[in-house]
Amino acid sequence: MDKVRFGNYTKAVLFSLAVFFIFYGVASAAISSSENYKLHTVMADGGGASGSSTSYTGENSVGAPLGTSPATGTNYKIYSGVLSTFNTIPDVAVASHNDGTLIVDDTPTLAWTYSDKDRDAQLYYQVQVSKDNFVTTTVDSGLIASSDNDYTTPILSTEEGGITYRWRVRVSDGFDYSGWQVATDGFRLTTEEMEMPVIWAKVSPVGGDIPESLWQTCGTPYMYWEYPVTGSDLVGYSYAWGSIPDDQIDSTGFSYQTPDDVLSDGTRVFNLMGQNKAGTWTETASFEIWIDRHAPIVGQYSPLNGTIISTDQPTISISVSDEMSGVTPDGIDMKVNKSSVEAGYDEGAQSVVYIPSIPLSEGDNVISIEVSDLVGNTTSLLMWSFMVDTQGPTGSIIINNQDAVTNSIYVNLALSANDVTTGVQGMSISNDGVFDTEGWDAFSTRKDSWTLPAISGTRKVYVKFRDDAGNESQIFSDTIELIIIAPDTVITSGPSLSTKATTALFTFKATTNGCVFRWKFDDEEWSEWSTETFVEREELGEGNHYFKVQAAKDVNNNGDIDADEMDPVPEERTWTIGEKVTPEMPKKKPFRFWKEE
Repeated sequence: MDKVRFGNYTKAVLFSLAVFFIFYGVASAAISSSENYKLHTVMADGGGASGSSTSYTGENSVGAPLGTSPATGTNYKIYSGVLSTFNTIPDVAVASHNDGTLIVDDTPTLAWTYSDKDRDAQLYYQVQVSKDNFVTTTVDSGLIASSDNDYTTPILSTEEGGITYRWRVRVSDGFDYSGWQVATDGFRLTTEEMEMPVIWAKVSPVGGDIPESLWQTCGTPYMYWEYPVTGSDLVGYSYAWGSIPDDQIDSTGFSYQTPDDVLSDGTRVFNLMGQNKAGTWTETASFEIWIDRHAPIVGQYSPLNGTIISTDQPTISISVSDEMSGVTPDGIDMKVNKSSVEAGYDEGAQSVVYIPSIPLSEGDNVISIEVSDLVGNTTSLLMWSFMVDTQGPTGSIIINNQDAVTNSIYVNLALSANDVTTGVQGMSISNDGVFDTEGWDAFSTRKDSWTLPAISGTRKVYVKFRDDAGNESQIFSDTIELIIIAPDTVITSGPSLSTKATTALFTFKATTNGCVFRWKFDDEEWSEWSTETFVEREELGEGNHYFKVQAAKDVNNNGDIDADEMDPVPEERTWTIGEKVTPEMPKKKPFRFWKEE
């Protein structure tokens, strides 16, 4: 519908038209009413809203309020000029500072959006800011003629932890105002962070203080705190051991008694946050407690209990560890045979170490020890003993019951040994006294059939003993005269040293009648014993060869050839078959001592 212009109508005519619109309407237009009336030109399709005022101004009037003079009466006010039959009330929407966010800008710029179905521009706006839901206003911009869509507030008052502000705005298109649009969530304002609570700890509400970050023995601390800002009370606190507190208030008081089953030994941290009336939480305050309620752990020790050692100044060590406050050197109480000694603590090896400066006594030595950690937790008494034996055994050896002469290389040994501290554990016997290849046998008082070297002459047998501590005795010995009565072997004929013949014939004899012989060529095994005094071998190959023959006599007539009845040094001969091989020279026979009875 086109707008209607009234040109130079008189005030009376305009009034009549106004009355017509009031009482007859334009397609059932809405009319606002009160003690005094404000005429609106609106459409029946809902454009616009009714309202009333006891005092009308140009901004609150029908028509074109700018640059015209209104006609007024008791119950009306009409402008001359262009009269519009349609007007839609503008819309406004909050566009910023409506999410409850904490900000530090105390002159925030508040923004909104404007829209109007009639495409009328924004001519006026008004902004109000309140911290008590508009019971009172902190800021009121008043009516500002501007098309701006934001407003920067004056400096707003702040509190330490933040205060919630709400704000609202209304706009006008020059014909009418929108309703107030409220930023319900608003914003919280702060210019500095809240202080953190101050925390302390005691062993009980009336007990002694617990220092922070120092080892102590209380595992159920009584925690208490205060808020350091004068006049700024917090409404509650949230706390937790070992984690960040949640955003739920645990207490409105100022203390917390830790239950028995909450804390284990180690480094434990109590965390606390406070909340103010605006719902703002402080930063997390912490109090670190070091708890150690257990004594050090004692492990292996040496020398072991009941052992025998061969040194009287041994290194005595005990494995001791403490994962919490640690072993303190001043907390080591060690005694040797009931006398206190100065033992040290090797922190790297985690062991108590003591080396006697004065030799320990022979025999049993008793060690006792208690160890404390830094806060005084003490181990149970550990006690053990070991035996010191530094002296080797004494002993003796007798060959064949002290006989002066023997014809056998097999002799019997009588042995004796004693150790005043422990016992005799082993013995080692030797024919040369060097003890380089001889091993150790269990100690025995008799050794039968000990074999002497098969050489006539004065023979000596050596022995040494070892006790349970490993100490070796000096070397003891005995002698006996060995007279070998075994025959000597003589090769009487054989091949030339170098020959082309592949057949070898050897003849031999013994220096005593009634002997038997055995022989071997090259790497063969010994033949059986025989009374034959010759042997022949055919088809021998080229190269070096050797022949051995040994005589023996059954002196004791037992039907067997014993070792001491054989020639101790068999006779041997070497020769070469062929022309290109140089034969080995025969070995010189050893000196022999013969004695007949």
